[in-house]
Amino acid sequence: MQVSPEGDGVVPAVVPATPAPTGEPSTAELLRGLAGDATTLVRKEVLLARQEVTEGLTATAKAGSLLAAAGVLAAYGFGFLLAAAARAVGGPAWLGPLIVGGALALVAGALGLVGRRRLAASRVAPAQARAELMETANGLREEIRWVTPRRRPPERSS
Repeated sequence: MQVSPEGDGVVPAVVPATPAPTGEPSTAELLRGLAGDATTLVRKEVLLARQEVTEGLTATAKAGSLLAAAGVLAAYGFGFLLAAAARAVGGPAWLGPLIVGGALALVAGALGLVGRRRLAASRVAPAQARAELMETANGLREEIRWVTPRRRPPERSS
């Protein structure tokens, strides 16, 4: 049996040392929060990049379909123009196929111009996601610099 130094025979209970709540989070809590935030931000950036790529591919597919339609109509227009040229030799029966062929050629030209403009304007690269990811990375670097203790260079003795 242990006797207290005061001589009253009572041994004080051992209380484990717990840090007193200071209201400020510890470094481990800050790093855990930073890791959680970084994970969430990266997931959101990946979703944004996926959405941008999908939208870019959709616009490219639409422009490609316009170009394909223009090619088909141009082929038919060329066929009608050839038919009109063949009938032109024989007399007035050439006028109808020539008008239809010319109209198809004009429509094919307009579709080709619109499709080419849309194809040139479509972007597949996720520019917005890339910019936001760079901004997130810079913010995380700043937070890591704030959380990690600053090391001082060793003092020089003279």
